[in-house]
Amino acid sequence: MTTVRLPMERLDPLYVPLRGFNLIEASAGTGKTYTITALYLRLVVEAAIPVNRILVVTYTNAATKELRDRIRNRLAQVRSAFLRGRAAEGDELAERLLDLLAVDRDLALRRLTNAVRGFDEAAIYTIHSFCKRVLGDNAFESGLSFETELMADTQDLLQEIVDDFWRKEFYPASPMVVKYFLDAGYTPEKLLAQIEPHLGKPYLQVVTQNDGVDGAALEQSFVAAFQQARELWQRNRAAIEKLLLESPSLNRQKYGQKYIPGWLQAMDDYLADETPRLMLFEKFEQFTTTKLQNSVKQNKGAAPQHVFFDACERLKTAAEALADLYRYQLPGRLLAYCNAELAQRKRRQQLQSYDDLLLDLYHALHDARQGPALTSRLQKRYAAALIDEFQDTDPIQYAIFQGVYRNTDQPMFLVGDPKQAIYSFRGADIFAYLRARRDASRRYTLDVNWRSDPRLLQALNAVFGAVSERPFLFDGIPFHRAIPAEQKRHARLTVHGQELPPLQLWWLAAAGGRPADKGAANEQAARATAAEIARLLNLGARDQARIGERALAGGDIAVLVRSHRQGRLIRQHLLRLGVPSVQQADDSVFLSDEAQQLAWLLAAVMEPGNEGRVRALLASDLFGQSGEELHRLREDEQDWARWLERLQDDRQLWREHGFIRFFRAWLVREGVAQRLLAFRDGERRLTNLLHLAELLHGASRSHPGMAALLKWLEDRRRTPGHGDEEQQLRLESDENLVRIVTVHKSKGLEYPVVFCPFLWDGRLRAGQGDDAVLYHDPEQQDRSCLVIGASEEHPARAHARREEMAENLRLFYVALTRAQQRCYLVWGKIKDAGSAPPAWLLHHPSVKGADTDWLQATEERFGQMSDAALREELQTVFELAGEAVAIAALPQEAGSRYQPPAAVEATPQARVFTGSLADGWRVGSFTALTAGTTVEAPDHDMIAAVPSQDAEPVIGSAIGRSVFDFPRGARAGSCLHALFERLDFAHYEREPLEKLVERTLSSHGLDAATWTGAVADWVERVLATPLNADGLRLAMVTTAQRLNEMEFYYPLANLRADALRRVLERHGYAAGPFRELIETLEFNPLHGYMKGYVDLVFEAGGRFYLVDYKSNWLGAEPAAYRRSALAEAMARESYLLQYLIYTVALHRYLRLRVAGYDYPRHFGGVYYLFLRGMDPAWGPDGGVFHDMPAPALVMALDRLMATGEAE
Repeated sequence: MTTVRLPMERLDPLYVPLRGFNLIEASAGTGKTYTITALYLRLVVEAAIPVNRILVVTYTNAATKELRDRIRNRLAQVRSAFLRGRAAEGDELAERLLDLLAVDRDLALRRLTNAVRGFDEAAIYTIHSFCKRVLGDNAFESGLSFETELMADTQDLLQEIVDDFWRKEFYPASPMVVKYFLDAGYTPEKLLAQIEPHLGKPYLQVVTQNDGVDGAALEQSFVAAFQQARELWQRNRAAIEKLLLESPSLNRQKYGQKYIPGWLQAMDDYLADETPRLMLFEKFEQFTTTKLQNSVKQNKGAAPQHVFFDACERLKTAAEALADLYRYQLPGRLLAYCNAELAQRKRRQQLQSYDDLLLDLYHALHDARQGPALTSRLQKRYAAALIDEFQDTDPIQYAIFQGVYRNTDQPMFLVGDPKQAIYSFRGADIFAYLRARRDASRRYTLDVNWRSDPRLLQALNAVFGAVSERPFLFDGIPFHRAIPAEQKRHARLTVHGQELPPLQLWWLAAAGGRPADKGAANEQAARATAAEIARLLNLGARDQARIGERALAGGDIAVLVRSHRQGRLIRQHLLRLGVPSVQQADDSVFLSDEAQQLAWLLAAVMEPGNEGRVRALLASDLFGQSGEELHRLREDEQDWARWLERLQDDRQLWREHGFIRFFRAWLVREGVAQRLLAFRDGERRLTNLLHLAELLHGASRSHPGMAALLKWLEDRRRTPGHGDEEQQLRLESDENLVRIVTVHKSKGLEYPVVFCPFLWDGRLRAGQGDDAVLYHDPEQQDRSCLVIGASEEHPARAHARREEMAENLRLFYVALTRAQQRCYLVWGKIKDAGSAPPAWLLHHPSVKGADTDWLQATEERFGQMSDAALREELQTVFELAGEAVAIAALPQEAGSRYQPPAAVEATPQARVFTGSLADGWRVGSFTALTAGTTVEAPDHDMIAAVPSQDAEPVIGSAIGRSVFDFPRGARAGSCLHALFERLDFAHYEREPLEKLVERTLSSHGLDAATWTGAVADWVERVLATPLNADGLRLAMVTTAQRLNEMEFYYPLANLRADALRRVLERHGYAAGPFRELIETLEFNPLHGYMKGYVDLVFEAGGRFYLVDYKSNWLGAEPAAYRRSALAEAMARESYLLQYLIYTVALHRYLRLRVAGYDYPRHFGGVYYLFLRGMDPAWGPDGGVFHDMPAPALVMALDRLMATGEAE
């Protein structure tokens, strides 16, 4: 395959023209998401495109959420920079935008403000959700029903179609045809598994090699050959037996006389059948002329001759020809039938699958009548497009985006890395990407790496730069040397204070000059990997292996594998050394042992009287009965009856209350969790079981009844949905453990230390013996082709093999580029290693020629080179990498057990939830609205309004005894809050006050000896400070007149940031010190409850006041706490929003508790007391912030919280 070589430009996202068809190749670790967000910002600010008209598409829900959050945050950050007129320290993007944007700043600020406020409408989608939205918004143009239901799983419908095909195909078929397919092991499920990967691909060309063959003639030929052989056998059996037993010329190693009677009996059985069988018995070939001629002793005469042997030769040929016809034509017919029937049935039932979303939009865009109008509408709707992870595209997806933006200069950026295109098994097509690469008007590359240590990049450049032409086999996938990011300081991995070469290549030596056995190589590589991990972790536990300023830990290490089997092998060796690990994979949970055992449970509960099912269940790991216990159970009728009674109870519970109620009761009653956790991989087993139960619970809604649910489970076990994220094995633990990850799963992730123990396995499976071969035909512009019945010499097999090798090279790239500090690679002269990626890259042949089979040449060269020559060549390849690469023999030591560091005794504390919840019903707070967290606690001045380096000096090291020198930060704030909460303001004496102060200081870890007297003086001054011109003081408030730390909850009805901003703006808060707070206010819509804590509510003179204590340090002199300075602090810390939330809470509380309540008459206002600035001598102008929110504002906020509607 060839492509036009256009120049690749290095991309600067702030200078690239915002027009036309652009392709960006973003190598691993080069800041792809940063680039997308920078382009998005420019589209908003420079091109003035609203966020709902910038289309951003990626491929998973998780990636979409991450991209949405990153873009939202970037918009807010840059907007803040424009408000301040300067960028935050280290924010290069905002700084450059301020300097470079070709628009005035006020205009840019308005555009950014509109983008932030309207971001909920941003058009950031997965490919499927984008198609769904387009089809829904344009149902008429797309020709679809308005009431189509989206179905996540088409498995049941597909199986139904295949079952129908089976009946139509075989019920009227001849007994000979039916016998052949049954003898060959065909079932409807097997047929579905054969064709399912090829469904729904209109671009796929299906070629059946024996199309046009006269099937009737082949059948007649076979039947005639069978009848002839049968007649000859009946007449000549004895003579044939004698020939085979007594012939002196036959090689008795191949025709042993003890085996011949069995062969004769098999021939008797075969030819006795009235209906000819296409499936010949195993040793039928022994009766053919060709086999006999090839089995004679040298110089011992001719092979036995008989007309029956010639007849068997003809029968074998006829049977194979007819079997090939049946075997090759059936999948092609089924594929066509399923494609047509699936579309028809879904249309009749008004159903739509995720794949249909793409196909329907593709067909709508390319429809001769409606297509142009739909294309025009989409061009107007989406003025620009940013397509992420484009290397994972396929012809349909590319045709959709090309269909929308062809013949237009609207900006479309396709962003991806062809070197990381590794998902062909999910339908991704690298050739679609390469087609887009040829079509692009401009091509750019990102080559500055922000992920890996510069020395590791030097080593990886040597690996992938060793082949100058087509390092990834195909034109159009070049390798650009990675450039380390100069601005980034990488934490280095050191062992005993020394930095070792970041690429550690372990050489596995050949065995006696011959390639090492694969099984032995797997074991040796796994053992060495586990031993090195244990060694590193032991050093980390002793603080002798460090990453930057911290000790190396298990979570820093990942072992990358290609298969679940390899992962289990690594885990076994890690367990042997006591190293805790967790395994991540894309495998379906329905393939696990727990799925089988859960099926046994359901079957036994459904039929408690079926002894076989019950005994199978009891022998499973879920119950753990031994053989001896099961035998005793057989003899003990009472005990057996008790078991059956328990299962009967389970059956009753399931029937009456549903699956999940029964499952939870059974899980607890039988102690299943404890039993499973006793296994070494207990967490994995229990996670799988609970995951399966969750899936069954979901399925029980659409598959009611025991039999239906069990069938659903069995169907999923036979044909699991590997592309379904819901079915993928879940992580059993989130502890700081060694990760065992498939290379596919690792894409997009990064780890400080990476082990690649099995990348030497180069066995290529594509085109090897399969009846159907999928490949891309270079004679048809790389069209995807499926050849059914390809001969061994068919070029499709060579192309398929080459494509698999190319993907293996890309997997190799993904694996090595996950590492940040160090990467271990096992390599050597091992069986099948000659077709592995390292052989192609590190031992590339130098021969040239247009017709050269480079893969074969590489294999042959690698196979001919000695162990020593291969190692010497490695030294040459890595010569330029200097000390970045170390080549050493694979360690053979068994390794030492991991000795984790001694656990530090700590006071048990409830864990704080720091995750995120769905944006539906939840509890919100002031903190949630301003800091994006869902955790709310009493506000004890967690955020200090001073530079971070001054935030909290060493506790207790008082420089002096001034209130300005009192320790700062959360602990000091909590101490002061506790002190005022416990103190009786109106009735106290000095000695009890000092004792209270001393106890409170000590309990908060502060130096009581130094600070008791000073803090007691300070408290007295605060209590005596007038709060207003009328002389109101805290000292006048009795305990009966106050509520301390009043906690509140009140309901919210879909509170939105834009609605809250409108209310505040209408009531005059858009100007003055609170302007920036109002303009930057952003949070996800909140429906549920508002929660908070009011430090103090007190009553005086019939009016109620709201008080919040603030220990914030604003400066070391009284002027820093004057009223004008307090307004700035209130704005800076968003306290305006806090006290308005509190005011609504108190307003609602008083409305329920005070007879005849009237806000203007009964509410006295808000006091924020900045304690360090309070002194009677300074009056209410020192440290006292007071506000009386207008009644109209409070009523508007109350209505907004209750209804979600602004005025």
